[in-house]
Order: sequence, then structure tokens, then C-alpha cells
Amino acid sequence: MGSKKEFNNEQIDLNETASRAERLGLKDLAIIAWRDLEASDSGGSEEHLTQVARCWAEVGISPSIRTAAVQGLPVEIERNGSKITRRGGRVSVFPGAAFQTLRGGLGPADGIVDVFQGMPFLAPLWTRRPRVGLIHHCHMGTWSDLAPIGLAQFGYFIERFAIRRIYRSTPLVTLSPSSADEIVKCMKVDPQQLRVGPVGISPDFIPDTLAKKASAPLVVAGGRFMSPKGFDRLPAVLFHVKEKIPSLEVVIFGDGPEKPKIQSEIRKFAAEDWITLPGFIERRDQVQLYQKAKLLVAPSRREGWNMTITEAAACGTPSVATRIPGHLDAVIDQETGLLVESDTEMTNAVTSILLDDNKRSQMEISAVEHAKKFHWDYTAAIILNALCDDAESR
Repeated sequence: MGSKKEFNNEQIDLNETASRAERLGLKDLAIIAWRDLEASDSGGSEEHLTQVARCWAEVGISPSIRTAAVQGLPVEIERNGSKITRRGGRVSVFPGAAFQTLRGGLGPADGIVDVFQGMPFLAPLWTRRPRVGLIHHCHMGTWSDLAPIGLAQFGYFIERFAIRRIYRSTPLVTLSPSSADEIVKCMKVDPQQLRVGPVGISPDFIPDTLAKKASAPLVVAGGRFMSPKGFDRLPAVLFHVKEKIPSLEVVIFGDGPEKPKIQSEIRKFAAEDWITLPGFIERRDQVQLYQKAKLLVAPSRREGWNMTITEAAACGTPSVATRIPGHLDAVIDQETGLLVESDTEMTNAVTSILLDDNKRSQMEISAVEHAKKFHWDYTAAIILNALCDDAESR
């Protein structure tokens, strides 16, 4: 069963937390992260950071964000009240961000937000300032998919052995209770260090009360086309659904290095006329797609949360997702969707929900109610409160 933990059990208000930060001298925050939102391979982690920084700026905190360069785009920009500097490559950004922060290039940097997008920035080794680490999820078992030989082994070593030592006195925030459990188990991090700040949902993800779902059974999936996301398995899974539901239509939105493999699988199953790959789509189109769809499918092998699940839920669309940390909390099994262990189970789950209008209607209602729990202000407050705790302890 998915976790039924109520996420809002900590009564943390962002405005009150911002006042606490001001009393502790945390006015200007340096946020160091691997990728920017405008990078060609950006995804949920970049959207998460963008939304959190926006919330902080709205309550008087001054965030400065440092990431790797984005080819063809300016080095310095402003976005939603944050100053963003994009310089260096995917490896050089790590020492570059540290040096720029220490030189004052990101402002006074009263506090440091160290974002783990796979590799951390190892902030405890180079600063004594108040800090917090943001871990989206463990990458155990997927490093070879994400980095070349050498870097993959280094990433595994850092995650498996070094984080618990280097960050032993630093508060850490992750996205879900199930991810926190995995971090404790695999990284051997002290549970007392960890806070859970679930992913928020932007208010434009809402059901369309004036329109009905698409008459044809429409299934959607989306995100970055990376190996751990598992999108290449969907043509085979949904081909078997199509055998039982001939009118099935599928849209898989997004882009990334796995796109040729996904296209090859689509051709293999002669699915070009019923599986569409529109690339990345604007938020407005994404909302409309969720509203029309009868089901979202999430085949990932690793996730900290998976924003598409709760965004679709907010639009009244249930999900079938792999039973992994992150999904265990984004989906309430048997209520807002179904969690599955294998591709065969996924085929059966998708087929059963599409053929059972009553069950799907109940899940649509439950999905909307579940999605109402998740707000970006709360996400931002959890992370800022952890940084305040570190400042206070120093």
C-alpha cells in the first residue's frame, strides 16, 4: 500500500519561517545546483528549485542560484525574484560554484542550499556557514545510466560512503517519507538529520469541470527521456493494452537522450499511429492533456517523487506507477491509482482501470483530494526551516 502519512502534520508557515530566518540573519541565500530550468535536459528537480526560490523571494528572502552554463543562453538572468548565474560545464560547475560563493559572487550568502542532483556540492568541506542539503532521491543502481565510467563509480562512492560522513552535522531535506527511508537504509544517514518536504503543485493544475474526458481511452506519460525513467518500456506495455482496448491512444511528452530508443520501440510495435511523441509541451498544453486523459502511467525505476503523478491527480487523472520510493507517497495505492511491480502488472493495471468506469471515477475524485495537500509554500517552508535550525545550532 502507498503511504497514507499526512504530510501537513508539521504546522510550518512560510511567512513565520521567513521571519525566523530574518531574526537569524538569513536574508541572502546562495543556492548551488547542477542544472538550470532552461537546460535542454531539465526536469522535475529544476522545476522544484524554481518554485521554492520563487516562494522565498515572495516573502523577502533574496535567493541567488548558481548552475552550469546553458548553451546559447545568457550567463546571468533574473527569474521570479532570483538572480541566476549559469557558468561552467557539468563537472567544472562543482568547484566553480564553491569558489564563486566564497568570493561573494552570489552575494553575502548568509546561508547555503546544496542541491543534490545526483552529485552533491560537498558544502560542509568548504564552508562553515549555515547550510542545508536537498536530496531528491538515491541513485543507487542507476549511476551507470547517468555518468561515464569513472564518474559513475565516483558518484556511487560519494552516495554510498561519503555523504553520511561529510554531511553528518548538516540538516537534509528529501521529498517523501519513502525516499527518506531509502536514504537512511542506503546512505546510512542519521534519521534525525532528515526532513520531508513534499513537492508542491502549481494552482493551474485543476480539473476541467466544463469538459468531459476524451471519448477515446487516452493514456499519458511524460518527463525527461532518461534511462531510469523507463519510458522505453511503455510501447511494449501499452501494445498489450491495445490488444484488449483497440481504441487506445497514447501521448508521451518530453525529450532526452532516450528518445531514439523510444522511437525504435514504437516502430517495433507498429504503434506510430496511436502513440504520439510531441516533445516538451507548454504548461497550458500539459494541463489540458492531463484533463483529457483517463490515466497517467509512470514507469520509472528511480524517483524522489514524480511531479507528473500529482499534477495529473490535481487535474482529476489517476495513475498507474511502479512501486518504488517516491511513488509510494505520490500515489495512494487502490485509491488514487495503482502501484505495480512489473511490466505485466502494469499492463493488467492499465487495462483494468480503463475498462472499469466506476472504479476510475472514484479514483479521479480521490486523486483530486490527495493533490489538495501539496503546496509550494509548504515545501519552501520546510527547507527554510531546516536552514534556520542549522543557523540556530551554530
